[in-house]
Amino acid sequence: MSIDERVLFAVVLAIGVVLPGGANYALSSLGFETAGTAVWALGYLGVALFVWYRWIRPLDFGAHGDGS
Repeated sequence: MSIDERVLFAVVLAIGVVLPGGANYALSSLGFETAGTAVWALGYLGVALFVWYRWIRPLDFGAHGDGS
């Protein structure tokens, strides 16, 4: 992972924590607790899926070698 990839990873995680949390707070403050919780959960899920798709899915954990 290059430095640019590390920066992108940090930005994605920061956005994935700040935006859903802020939206949850704002909606809950306005009296929409259920909507705030749904936005928070969907935001976290979206970031988790994006991180999986971008950085975890391409990893090859298979065994390599001569098979002995």
